[in-house]
Amino acid sequence: MKIEQKEEQILRIKQASFASRLNEALEKELHSAVVATVQATLEAALVEEVESHLSQVSGEPPRRSGYYQRRLNTQYGTIEALSMPKLRHSNGQREWQILQRYERSLCHLLDYASYLYVLGLSRRDLQEALYFLLQNVLSLSAVNRVTLRVKERMASYRQTPLAQSPTILLVDGVWVDICYKLDEFKTDRAGHQRQCRAVEERVILAVMAVYPDGSHALLHYTISQAEACDGWLKRFDELIQRGLDAHAVQLIVSDGAKGLLEAMAQRFPNAQQQRCITHKVRGMESKLAFQ
Repeated sequence: MKIEQKEEQILRIKQASFASRLNEALEKELHSAVVATVQATLEAALVEEVESHLSQVSGEPPRRSGYYQRRLNTQYGTIEALSMPKLRHSNGQREWQILQRYERSLCHLLDYASYLYVLGLSRRDLQEALYFLLQNVLSLSAVNRVTLRVKERMASYRQTPLAQSPTILLVDGVWVDICYKLDEFKTDRAGHQRQCRAVEERVILAVMAVYPDGSHALLHYTISQAEACDGWLKRFDELIQRGLDAHAVQLIVSDGAKGLLEAMAQRFPNAQQQRCITHKVRGMESKLAFQ
């Protein structure tokens, strides 16, 4: 289906909706005002980022050299001409914070797309879901680039060195249903070949850190077929390779899964294990009689 046909289909469904709608002129005005506010805020923050960078440059800092325009997709809509401050030289050497070089979508939009993608929306579904944010239909290749960017962020997140080793870890396996592609194909009503999919049960092995000041952060997660000892050992070894000091961990909160307990004993010799209260309550429910 062409972009024009897809947009026509989306608008036809919108017009047929039974839900109450704002006056179209007012809705358009509100959307424009929100996007303009986001643009002004981003542009001010980008200028502050450049000024902060210049204040930390040793020697003679490069001078500002006006702006260039960039089209940016955000979770509030598309900014057609975002003013990006630039320097006379060394633009490629400076560390970018708010936006990476050549980035065309704000991180929160990538997060939004990843939530929908994980929930099982296809690329064609994402075309429709993103239309009301961006006010235009992205091509399938553009949607694919967004999802690939999300995968890159997830991969880099799990490889980032740890700046501090926590004393407490929260460890658990969360069972979910994931839709996987099969080697089989089927023909849809339009005559197109579609790859078949099937839902399979998998477990997400997750490790969260709790620091002395009370803050917490997700350190690592991965998808596995079971909560076996070997799987947990591999996850713990990956954390140790990223800089986790296994001897600094004093307490691990988890359930009583046998494979997990074996892996904890092998990798964290100084840590005591505390059963998760939630798992304790769930374990007692089967023993209680409710009137």
